[in-house]
Amino acid sequence: MTLPKYQVLVTAGDESEEQARKRRSLYIRPFVLFWASSMLAEILFLVVAVLFFSGWRDIVYKMIWTLILCPLGMGGAMAGITTYFLVDHYYGQKAVWFTALLSLLVFGSCNYLCFVLDHYFGYFGASSHPLWFHLRYPVIFMSGWSSGKLLFTDEGQKTLVNFGL
Repeated sequence: MTLPKYQVLVTAGDESEEQARKRRSLYIRPFVLFWASSMLAEILFLVVAVLFFSGWRDIVYKMIWTLILCPLGMGGAMAGITTYFLVDHYYGQKAVWFTALLSLLVFGSCNYLCFVLDHYFGYFGASSHPLWFHLRYPVIFMSGWSSGKLLFTDEGQKTLVNFGL
């Protein structure tokens, strides 16, 4: 008996390398998708902060916060929660709703944390424009909804395959 060149995740029978690759993509897709959506949102927040709120002051710290820490933290947390609670358990509309609600919980918590921290740092306009933070919650929910549609519907799966995921 020869050992496979890959780690078999599901041992319920003879699993081929192709099946293992497909299985692996199910667990990697949430991280890539949530990291990318977090990165896009953070780029927007950084641009708005630089143009309208605090200018170029402390730009290195703002970039570390918005382009490294937040996308990795939010994307990783959301991907881990999604993989643990939804992947292999739910599919279709129920999974889309759960993804939207989990996104609101995780990303909304990050948004509120950023709001509170920004009162101290003054990078992103929380003191002068608090509605800029609090009007994001419906957008956060819709971002989770669209991510859920991509991850847990047949049409979304096709779209992700077209993107190379």
